[in-house]
Amino acid sequence: MESCNQTYTFGANTSVGAYAVKLARNSNIQPIIAIAGKGTDYVKTIVDTTKGDAIFDYRDGADEMISKIKKHLEAGNYGPVLHGLSPVIGKSSQKVLNEIVTPEGAINLVMPSDAEITSATKTITSVGVVHNTDNGSHGADARDLRLVTARWLTKAMQAGTSKGRPFEVRPGGLHAVDQALKDLKDGKNSATKYVFRIEDTPAS
Repeated sequence: MESCNQTYTFGANTSVGAYAVKLARNSNIQPIIAIAGKGTDYVKTIVDTTKGDAIFDYRDGADEMISKIKKHLEAGNYGPVLHGLSPVIGKSSQKVLNEIVTPEGAINLVMPSDAEITSATKTITSVGVVHNTDNGSHGADARDLRLVTARWLTKAMQAGTSKGRPFEVRPGGLHAVDQALKDLKDGKNSATKYVFRIEDTPAS
């Protein structure tokens, strides 16, 4: 396996992380090192362990994850990891990224962060660049990338080579938002989007 084909995704059960994994697989990028927690069962459905992909639980702690990832890479003779992604950066993910991604690689964060990335080139991805609403303050105009990506995803979903996010329609329309937010806060949701149909909202 060529080292340039390795990618590391922290938060693989999040929407951003899961789509990154799906796009990597569709681009034949392997092995994928995915980090998840309660959403591990879902992540198992989007990786391919026969090609070296592996899932590690962030609840084991940074040191344990680093040890397990290094053992996995050594056992498969996969070489260094050049690409890292973290939708939400924290102390744990920051430590693991700095340890796992080679200095010649790049670590992409999906929101502005002052996290110290010492092992590789730090890059930031902002959703604003695909709308060009911030006059380039968060990156170059990427409206063409948005157009091509949206069309490709539509085609892939129609062909069945890619799937959208698992979702749950909450009954009661907008009246269900309050309880859904409480469920999110209580950790009752993982790897699933809540959907609210406005037309299902009871008349007041």
